[in-house]
Formats: sequence, C-alpha cells, structure tokens
Amino acid sequence: MAKQLKKRPIEKELKYLADFELYGVLMFAGMYFATKYIVDMDFGKNVFQLNWISFYPLLVFSVIVIEGSFYWRNKLRMVRRKTALSSFEIGRIYSKLRWINVILLAAYLPIMIIAVLEKEDLSGIIVGILLYFMAVIEQINYFHIRLSYETEYGGLFVIEPLKKLFTGTGKRSQLRKDIDTYLKG
Repeated sequence: MAKQLKKRPIEKELKYLADFELYGVLMFAGMYFATKYIVDMDFGKNVFQLNWISFYPLLVFSVIVIEGSFYWRNKLRMVRRKTALSSFEIGRIYSKLRWINVILLAAYLPIMIIAVLEKEDLSGIIVGILLYFMAVIEQINYFHIRLSYETEYGGLFVIEPLKKLFTGTGKRSQLRKDIDTYLKG
C-alpha cells in the first residue's frame, strides 16, 4: 500500500502546528518533572531540585520548539490576512535565532563531558542525552531539512526523512526557505 501524506486545509495545518508545538513543550516539561519526582522519590527539601545535566537540554529543546510555534503562528496570521511579519522579517529574526540555538546546543557538550568524568547520576546523563538529541533533531527539522511527515492515518514518517537527511536529498524546511530569502536580500 502506498504511503499517503495527510492533507489538511492550510489554515488548519498551521493552527495544528502552532498549537501542537506549545502542547508538546508543556507535555515534555510535565513528564520531566513528574518522572523526576517519581524516580527521585525525594519528598524532603529537594523535591524539585533541578538536575542541570538533564534540565538544560530540556530547556534548549523547549526554546527551539517555542520558536517553531511562533513561526507557525505567524504563518497562520499571514494566511488569515492579519498583521504578521513578512517572510523577509522572519528570515532576519530566525537567521539569528538559528545561531543562538547552535551556541546553546554546543554549550551542552562540555557540560556532558564534565558530568561523565565526574561520574554524575547515570539516569540524569541518559535523560540529558536523549533530550539533547531531541533538541538537535528539532533544530535540524526547523532550520535545515524537514524531518517529520504525517501520514494519512496519523502515523509519522521518521526513518525516511532521516535517510534523506544523511543522503542530502531532503527537502528544505519552510523556515529555512524564509531564512534563505532574507540572506539573498
């Protein structure tokens, strides 16, 4: 059976993307704190003490996803013919945000190396690495190549877009096209 991509009217798709990204951030933050609370079972004075090895990549992931939500919300405003930033203005803003995100992502690597060398809690390191990879995937998905495609039946294509990423045959993301428009002047 051929793989069918889901087609929604553009306005519904943009609203879905803008809303879903914000819900995703809230869901991940909630899951992070719930899991930390349950796993740590620390009912004393340190009940919600942050573990920066795992919290920092959650924070970076959240920043990138919120940037994506604002991007889709702006596109939705354009479609609805409301006041919105132009593609050129979006390209200007997000070309800078792209590099800020790269710096935030790169800053985590020495933190992780130090955590491993100092034999920090293994669960925090594993969660941190997983969240870091999710942040990297979101960075690539928004600022470089589109990595997720929804099927007609609600499933997601993930492996095929990753193959396209590594072979260099992937489609540029819409945000990347706006950034390129800005960079070309």
